[in-house]
Amino acid sequence: QADTYQLHLANSVWFTTHDRFTVKEDFLQTNADYYQADIYAAAFDDATLSDINQWVKDKTDGRIPHILDEIPYDAIIYLVNALAFDAKWEKEYEKYQVMEEIFTTQEGQKQDIEIMHSEEGLYLEDKNTTGFIKYYDEQKYAFVGLLPKEHLTLEEYVLSLTGESIYQLLSQPQEIPVYTGIPKFESEYSVAMENVLKEMGMTDAFDNSKADLSGL
Repeated sequence: QADTYQLHLANSVWFTTHDRFTVKEDFLQTNADYYQADIYAAAFDDATLSDINQWVKDKTDGRIPHILDEIPYDAIIYLVNALAFDAKWEKEYEKYQVMEEIFTTQEGQKQDIEIMHSEEGLYLEDKNTTGFIKYYDEQKYAFVGLLPKEHLTLEEYVLSLTGESIYQLLSQPQEIPVYTGIPKFESEYSVAMENVLKEMGMTDAFDNSKADLSGL
């Protein structure tokens, strides 16, 4: 781990000590062996809620202060993954490169916001987008900024993305000057994973008549 970047990745398994549920040792050992997961047996009460949130906060260096608002009565196990990344730019922005400008959202709303300007050297383009690559210090990690072309909305562009198309785009950058402006922003995202997993093909696990969790 370098002084100029930090990548925190951690996994944990929390299971209830209530006698209605018993977890298999093999399941816990597999998580420990393959994912280096921390294992916790807990009462699933208010203290457990606090402990899970504190674990996430600690593992993300305070960037994610909590992950759960409550523990439902019928909850028996939580698989928790925490990921946090912090790094310095290879070419940091100077004060004169940050300017207050008007930013127009996709809905047409105008906002006063600080825009970070720079000249980068790796340009990206395909039929749906233009973009650039900006490295973090030591070039182990990079930021990629992509802007959909005018015939696409942001939602349409996201839906068009595939692993193959992203790989092709990122593997063929052009070494030409790129004049960029990145808005300063913060983003929060919360999603119920049930629907996401179903859309990815994991349907049986959420069907009471088909679910087979005997390995757990």
